[in-house]
Amino acid sequence: DFQLLQIQETPGAVPPGRLPRSQEVICLGDLVDVAQPGDEVEVTGIYKNNFDPTLNHHQGFPVFSTYLEANYIERQQETLHEKLTDTDREEIIALSKDPDLEQKIMNSIAPSIYGHDDIKLGIALSLFGGIPKEIGEGGGHRVRGDINILLLGDPGTAKSQFLKFISKTATRSVYTTGKGSTAVGLTAAVTQEHGTGEWTLQGGAMVLADQGHCLIDEFDK
Repeated sequence: DFQLLQIQETPGAVPPGRLPRSQEVICLGDLVDVAQPGDEVEVTGIYKNNFDPTLNHHQGFPVFSTYLEANYIERQQETLHEKLTDTDREEIIALSKDPDLEQKIMNSIAPSIYGHDDIKLGIALSLFGGIPKEIGEGGGHRVRGDINILLLGDPGTAKSQFLKFISKTATRSVYTTGKGSTAVGLTAAVTQEHGTGEWTLQGGAMVLADQGHCLIDEFDK
């Protein structure tokens, strides 16, 4: 009953121009498999250090690797729906009866970008999501309800700005670029663990964005 997690800062919390920081978390006992890849979690634990002989051999002086021994893990997705109050629900129901609801939603998506109503409508439909359908007897053929969007345009037509807006708005999203990730990097990659030397499977952007939005900029690269 042992699991090693790698937690990383959320893209929305990272200041511009800085890489997100990461930290290893050790889970023991019933904390194993509490969090899945791509989940937004809040970890409570003990910050410890570990003496790594191989790291000291390379550096030439004592270097300690740090890790977090988890005591409790809370998934943020579970608390998201609980934050809706009765007033919020009443406002949502009242807003659903507004005849100009479609235009209001389109105006609220990236309001600093003028025009592009078709793109904004497509983004709104993708954020709300479709409905999966099962066709045939016993659900033999299943049609996924995911809505995929491909933006094509000249340079400087705010394509990346739309993606940045979705990454900050969606409850679960992963933003990556085609230059920085290969076809294997988008799905999964096999890496060797530096501590134990064992081969592990590391999820890519598509795995981390499961049940959410995967945003790929510079897709042609």
